[in-house]
Amino acid sequence: MAVIERRKEDLVKNQVYRDNDANLDVLKGKVIAVLGYGIQGGPQALCMRDSGLNVIVGAGPRDQFSDWDKAANDGFEVMSIADATRKADIVHVLLADPAQPSVYRDSIKKNLKSGCTLSFAHGFNVIYGIIQPPTDVNVVLFVPNSPGHLVREKYLQGSGIYGAVAVDQDVTGNALEIVLAIAKAVGSTRVGVVGVDFASETEGDNFEEQVLYGGTIALMQAVFDVMVENGYAPHFAYAKAIRSLRSVIDVMDEIGIEEYISERSSRTCEFAVRTSGPRVINRDEIRKIFMETSQGDFAARWMAEWQIGMVHLNRMRRTGQNSPMEKTGREWRKLFGKA
Repeated sequence: MAVIERRKEDLVKNQVYRDNDANLDVLKGKVIAVLGYGIQGGPQALCMRDSGLNVIVGAGPRDQFSDWDKAANDGFEVMSIADATRKADIVHVLLADPAQPSVYRDSIKKNLKSGCTLSFAHGFNVIYGIIQPPTDVNVVLFVPNSPGHLVREKYLQGSGIYGAVAVDQDVTGNALEIVLAIAKAVGSTRVGVVGVDFASETEGDNFEEQVLYGGTIALMQAVFDVMVENGYAPHFAYAKAIRSLRSVIDVMDEIGIEEYISERSSRTCEFAVRTSGPRVINRDEIRKIFMETSQGDFAARWMAEWQIGMVHLNRMRRTGQNSPMEKTGREWRKLFGKA
């Protein structure tokens, strides 16, 4: 079968797909192997099964990983990753990025059926050439834009989580239909998925996590530290650093930033946001991080960190867990609850 290469300019059209653009019939009679039963694997597998699909789970050795027993307790047929790949028409890889290369090399690659679909939730290993799929399989991507527990929660509520789909390689001529059906089975087409390419999804995700997630958390920590350094009670500073932000994010998502600033906040708040907010943002550093991400520097640093056992990351975790802010947070939640 000839491989149909899809150029980037043909894929990135900001095309939004919804329920009526996807049809689960393309997956009927097919075996879908979800590889990994962790943060995304468990919720997505459960949603697919509830959508009427034939889902099996591939897991690591039972004596080393808890995924196997978790999936079995949820009623799935569980087998080794190699056996699940061998049996599947759609192989949905939901393993951690750094773990994928060795698992792909040892258990997936040699067991892929010609004409099957190899699906990822992140294009990291494909775009950086760490995983090079064979030319006789579809290569697609579906990612819901949230942690797995929210994917499941929204699905059960009859809604879904916005997501993205991509086709990197189409040998059957219907790879887009297949990945849209996967997205529909998980509930994402209920609210909409956007068409992207592998590079945009991967590098956009890495950039977002560094700047938006990392920057926001660092900003909350800085607010807490500076307030406490200047004599504020830690519990009060903690509420300002975290709870105050939480209270406005959903509103801004619902009505837009400008509507919130102009109509829903006080004039004092609006003046503060517009005049002081830009001072705490270093756009040069943001641009630098974007370039590092686009050039693969972030990916190289992360893979190197994984290969040495995440020694720096584990040390930063220990420091963070024992920080004054985290200790205050644990006390705060006991005093004021999680709501």
